[in-house]
Amino acid sequence: MELKTLLVGFACSVAGMLSLITIVKWREVRALSHWLPTPGKIISSRVEAREVRSSGAGSDSSDTTEMRNFPAITFEYKVGGKTLQSSHYSVQENLGNFEVTETLARFPKGAAVTVFYDPANTGKAVIERTMPDGAFKFMVQLSAGLVIGALVLVFSVGGLLEAIRPHLPKPQNLGAAALLLFMGLMILRMGFAQKSLAEQAAKWPVTAGRIESSGLQALRNYSGYRRWRTVFKSRIVYSYGVAGQRYSADRVSFGATVTASLPGLVSGQARSYAEGSKVDVHYDPANPGSAVLECRVRGLWLWVCSAGFLGGAAFLVGLV
Repeated sequence: MELKTLLVGFACSVAGMLSLITIVKWREVRALSHWLPTPGKIISSRVEAREVRSSGAGSDSSDTTEMRNFPAITFEYKVGGKTLQSSHYSVQENLGNFEVTETLARFPKGAAVTVFYDPANTGKAVIERTMPDGAFKFMVQLSAGLVIGALVLVFSVGGLLEAIRPHLPKPQNLGAAALLLFMGLMILRMGFAQKSLAEQAAKWPVTAGRIESSGLQALRNYSGYRRWRTVFKSRIVYSYGVAGQRYSADRVSFGATVTASLPGLVSGQARSYAEGSKVDVHYDPANPGSAVLECRVRGLWLWVCSAGFLGGAAFLVGLV
């Protein structure tokens, strides 16, 4: 019962957060609908590389970052005879490496556009003041789907667990074992997903790139018991060109981030890519902001963790 309550509670919490984000964004879009139009012009349209907080597998430190590419659009407009500029071109959120090429194509340098500005604060303006069609409907459906899916999963899986409980050597540990089994399967799925990405990347086009920086990055890593420790990882940033635009990235291979307390244990990769050296970059033709140097899954972290969770689940119920 505790496990069922935990799963349903988690799904409801995530659904609640999504619903709150949807409401906030809906109110923002509604407010922008009252902004006034004025003619404008694109004065800069380019790719801009920024470091953002990493959210990938293995990013468990407080300051892990990754390089992502964003469309940097700057436009000017006139209000009351005064010329103003803004770089906040859209109400839509862009997390990086998403529709960069398409956005630059929509807003090329020199293009005439309609700018919508806030009459109460003329320095605030956007070009796009609406969300994609069906965006809010999708968020609502996603929130509801999370809760419904959790309920279906809990009660269907719960019935299965109760059916097999009498046949296990240690049935009293079934709840904890089920949680470990779920975590192990999720991590295993992540591993196969990374392997599939590496296989796809091997078919991507290749372009010439340059190593802009290569070395080690110190990170603060949470080790439990309210203690933090310093660990190190390789940090390699490279640039490459596609269709006249310059991109930057720091993904060397797929898989989890490899860190170590001793710098010497993770310095090999940085030594392999000396600063200023030329490299072949594999980039996604559908999304040139996404690239990689090595089309392989690096490290055994995902496979070892998955095996550990699955083995732990089997041990708890007495199967091993």
